[in-house]
Amino acid sequence: MTPGPRIAGYHNTMATDRDERILFLFRHGETDWNREGRLQGHTDTPLNGTGLIQAHALAASLRPHRLDAVVSSDLMRARTTAQIVADALHVPLYIEAGLRETDVGAAEGLLWADAKTRFGEGLTERWYSDGDVAFPGGETGIATRTRGLAGLRRFTVAHPYRRIGVSTHGAMVRQLMKHALPLGSAPAPVRNTTLFVLRYVPAIDRLIVVEREELAPD
Repeated sequence: MTPGPRIAGYHNTMATDRDERILFLFRHGETDWNREGRLQGHTDTPLNGTGLIQAHALAASLRPHRLDAVVSSDLMRARTTAQIVADALHVPLYIEAGLRETDVGAAEGLLWADAKTRFGEGLTERWYSDGDVAFPGGETGIATRTRGLAGLRRFTVAHPYRRIGVSTHGAMVRQLMKHALPLGSAPAPVRNTTLFVLRYVPAIDRLIVVEREELAPD
């Protein structure tokens, strides 16, 4: 049996704002390319059997938290995860293409080890941890983060929902968490269906990570 998702927490200061939202930010369930260790980028891979089980477990873990809606990347692996969550919680699902995975350019479809061989271990490791590095023809982390924040802002300006599930991808989750965590923090560990909870102020793109003990259902 695949273990259910874990809610990750960090020490941080809470913020209050009249237009504050609560984001339940999660990565999609497993795909065959995840299992193989391939860089997926914009390749539209489906969930595998394990990924479907993970998505249902994620939905069950979110049930007590009374989400109002779910918004998802347009790629199939995130969209399917989001649909399972939305159906289980009886909330609407919206698609926001700004939340799709980073474009990994010439590394798309490569195994991680092969990417290191082709592009150098230094570039490959910095792509994972830093914001200013891209594979040839791909996006930097900063570009990915900027696109994701713009997508969240578009969605929250258009909709009044307060507690929002956000279904996206590994690199996008890492970059949004980089925005939320103190400068110099290590990259957030993001396995399939890992869940982070953040306070979000759309007007100023503020993201603050919620402590586990702060996370009480409405």
